[in-house]
Amino acid sequence: MNQMFPHSSPEAGTPAQPASLMLLIICSAQFLVVIDAVVLMVAGPALAQAFGATERDLQWVFNAYALAFGGLLLLAGRAGDRLGHRGMFAAGAVVFALSSLIGAFSISMPTLIAARALQGAGAALLAANSLALLTLHFPSGPARLRALGLFASSATVGVASGTLLGGLLTSTFGWSSALLINVPLGLAMAWATRRATGETSNEQAPTAPMDWAGATTATLGFGALTLAIAQTSHPTPTTLVLWIAAVVLLTLFVFIERRSAAPLLDLGVLRNRPVAVANALIFIHSAGPLTSLFFGSLYFQQLRGLDALETGLLFLPFAIASIVGARLAPVAMGYMPPRGIAATGFALMSLSAFALSFLPVAAGEPYLLLTIAAFAIGGFGSSFSFVSLTEAATASVRKGEAGMVSGLTNTSLQMGGASILALLITITATMPAGAAAHATTFTAAAVILLAGAVAGFFLFSAPSRQAASARQ
Repeated sequence: MNQMFPHSSPEAGTPAQPASLMLLIICSAQFLVVIDAVVLMVAGPALAQAFGATERDLQWVFNAYALAFGGLLLLAGRAGDRLGHRGMFAAGAVVFALSSLIGAFSISMPTLIAARALQGAGAALLAANSLALLTLHFPSGPARLRALGLFASSATVGVASGTLLGGLLTSTFGWSSALLINVPLGLAMAWATRRATGETSNEQAPTAPMDWAGATTATLGFGALTLAIAQTSHPTPTTLVLWIAAVVLLTLFVFIERRSAAPLLDLGVLRNRPVAVANALIFIHSAGPLTSLFFGSLYFQQLRGLDALETGLLFLPFAIASIVGARLAPVAMGYMPPRGIAATGFALMSLSAFALSFLPVAAGEPYLLLTIAAFAIGGFGSSFSFVSLTEAATASVRKGEAGMVSGLTNTSLQMGGASILALLITITATMPAGAAAHATTFTAAAVILLAGAVAGFFLFSAPSRQAASARQ
């Protein structure tokens, strides 16, 4: 397999300088994409005041981003397989930067929503091709595991620091600064990507015509699914229409892919058990960090009266522990099979969510030590398991499939996060506000994550590298 990576150094698992530079760019992109999904949440009140926006308007600021992002991931990854991942990655960085500029100077809510949709498209190009570039620049082995550790920690730190950065920027410079900061970063990333050397494709792009029928049904289907999930906690007749449309479109997508000469998604990859199990667990994985950070933010600000900046500071133990977990995961994978790593990570996230369910809600009751401990455990477990899952999902990638597999993995992550968040919000809506809702939400997340731990332990049948060897 090493012949695919001529830019890697002769020492097994040791990347050359071009690969290290590309890893820095990839991790920066992952951080930027993740943090931008979070940072404007804090700016919601400022947006409402600036535009006279309703709650429904604000919901579309986030839905537009998620809709384009979730719907375009598979297409973005496959486009990279055909046109070159580095070129698509750079294009995504430019689109992300320019759409952020448009959004920052928006004078109406429709313009801002349109800019956020365009930003989601740029984010899809970045996310789908970043993981593909990582698998191309780092052959399976210790180097890839270390790279995946940094990749995982950059995502987790992005989520954890989004609230802190959003609060700091919004309170100091206004809501538009949360978008303006993307402009120089995105353009610099595009420039650095084009200047970097090394592999940009896996040298076996499909020769058959592009699967436009599959691309259309996948984009519309996953877009409808994203929007339907987002509306599930407050359903309307439109929500039912969206669910029906998503089911019909995605069923049609599967039918098309089974007969396509060059499918957008080769369904055969899901017959590889480690890949299928890893993507299923990645779908569930978001219950850990999302629950801690989203509902934790609501707890600290609504029940404890903290501001956004103070809340963000409380998430630092989560971010720091996630970095430690990502660094230790590659070491642990030398001694433990993937199922042991996955089960341990999920069990720690479950313990964290269960501990957070005991946070006090009465004013004056201490909560700091329990919060720090729970967030540290959850952050460690999140990145510890994510490295193993991503390795299992991508280790068996073949030439010409890096973008497709990357798009599939990111789609699992995106759809899982949206689904679990909608489920937990629905559960919370059925409970009286306050202590009962808080405890029930975190307990439900703990149960979901514990089920993930059990599934990870019993469903992984072989180490991912063994499965990878079997497919070569």
